Amino acid sequence: MRRTRSGDDRLRPVLFLRSHAPSALPPMSSPASILLVEDEFAVALELKTRLTRLGYDVAGHVMDDRAVADAPDLVLMDIHLDGAMDGIEAARRIHAGPASPPVVFLTAYSDDETVARAAATTPFGYVVKPIEERDLYAAVEVALQTHALHERLQQANRHLETILDGLQEGALLLREDGTVSFVSRPAARLLDVDPDAAAGAPWPDVLPLDAEATSRLHRALSQKDPAEGPDGQPPGSVASLSVRYETGDGRRVHLDVEVRPDPRSAAGRILVLHDRTREAHLRRLLDDHDRFHDLVGQSPAMKNVYTHIRSLGPVDVPVQIRGETGTGKELVARALHAESTRADGPFVAVNCAALQAPLAGSLLFGHRRGAFTGAVDDRPGYFEAADGGTLFLDEIGDLPLEVQQQFLRVLEERRVSRLGETREREVDVRLLSATHQPLEAAVDDGTFREDLLYRLRVARLDLPPLRDRLSDLPLLVRVLQQDAEARMDLPPRTFGENALRALLNYDWPGNVRELRNVVTAALIRASETTVRCADLPPEVRSPGRTASHRAGASSSQRPEHRAERERIRAALKETEGNRSAAADLLGISRSTLYRRLRSLDLED
Repeated sequence: MRRTRSGDDRLRPVLFLRSHAPSALPPMSSPASILLVEDEFAVALELKTRLTRLGYDVAGHVMDDRAVADAPDLVLMDIHLDGAMDGIEAARRIHAGPASPPVVFLTAYSDDETVARAAATTPFGYVVKPIEERDLYAAVEVALQTHALHERLQQANRHLETILDGLQEGALLLREDGTVSFVSRPAARLLDVDPDAAAGAPWPDVLPLDAEATSRLHRALSQKDPAEGPDGQPPGSVASLSVRYETGDGRRVHLDVEVRPDPRSAAGRILVLHDRTREAHLRRLLDDHDRFHDLVGQSPAMKNVYTHIRSLGPVDVPVQIRGETGTGKELVARALHAESTRADGPFVAVNCAALQAPLAGSLLFGHRRGAFTGAVDDRPGYFEAADGGTLFLDEIGDLPLEVQQQFLRVLEERRVSRLGETREREVDVRLLSATHQPLEAAVDDGTFREDLLYRLRVARLDLPPLRDRLSDLPLLVRVLQQDAEARMDLPPRTFGENALRALLNYDWPGNVRELRNVVTAALIRASETTVRCADLPPEVRSPGRTASHRAGASSSQRPEHRAERERIRAALKETEGNRSAAADLLGISRSTLYRRLRSLDLED
């Protein structure tokens, strides 16, 4: 007996009371709820009996806009229903609602047109009449599990989009074919694009770069993937480049673009966009002698560093960069790369302290599928990722001893063999390394190979600690302040005289990195337009025995005199040579300043 259409022209399938799993089946805390839409009474009754026996909770509802108001877990829908609306149209209406449960179609026969219309509603399965109970159970379970996985994936994607939209940096996700799959809100603002319109477009259509910058980014995207770290997470190696472009309204934008592997796809890429427009504007305001690439300073010590970078940059030999933690060793490495003939190639930075001994060889040299447990496919290493460019190894002293022999062989022969294969691959890489402690001590301890030390130390470049170039401190404070205010959207402030005096009287054991953190913290804490001494951390406000006075400090030749000389130079520069104002800034009398100028040989 078939149901007929009611007077209001709405489809009314057979109604069932809720049923529960029989005692023969294992109890479920919440049996899956199934909405049955079938207008043949006998078929509906049989389906209800079978579904109840299988442990599902069956409900029937009038098929109108309230049909899925109770949010069933699945809809079992006959394709052929009497009335103005068949099962396909009913499924389309269900999917248009907020709940959108999965739909499994019931059908005895279908022509090609009906199959095409049904497929357009993205059903989660079909059950063919006459219905076998095992086929019914399989179709329902597959649909429920597939829908649950789909929902989890959608939720993960929503979480990812929320995270990316909340970052200061912009992010673009690229598919294997180079089309854009997602544009975060910060990236959309930077690029002045509609995120929905950009989705699916080739990345050159979204990034308004000139031909030269587009070519450079294309080469960076074409580089082979860096080897993955533990649990498939990238260990921090990125390829980066700086680009600039002009918007439609004539505004010049400077971006640092990082090309990262997409952990979800071997061939996918993530572009991370850092807006450097404000910093670029600040650099233009600085005198040419105050900066060199991203390094800031005009002290004699920094000018000496710039001279060394200019002379070593074009010479394609390994350079060892030495300096205390926080002195800017990676910035120097990037400057050497920019001054070299490899400037258009990739710059790959690796923190050796993060290389775990069992995986260090794989990360550096790559591996073949099956070379070890978890090696599910072929992967290049950092050397291949940096081919044609520069490989920067920070904290080289932490390189595991067991991989140093192979590392030395790669340097000597310019060939790399992935773990698990005998084939050798040529690599053209310039190596830069950095360390904050003398490697000679590691050689004496037996934790670093002496022959590798000599290969890495063809040329050396020593960075001065901040306490030895305090005359750069006021300029550094302004640069770091501009950067922090731009990153965190803080109102502009100025550092008061007492606060600047405290900064000059501190010895900065953490160097520029510590100064950056102190400036950022003070700007966040300041409640007025002027940063006061009280806004600084306690160790800076009231320094005790600081770095240059501690036993074992690396400075020599009366380091306290060198630090004092730098403080006076900084005060004189800040006050444009006004000695009375400089004395006030230093918190000493004018006569004391004159005596110190004479004793420190600073009289012109």
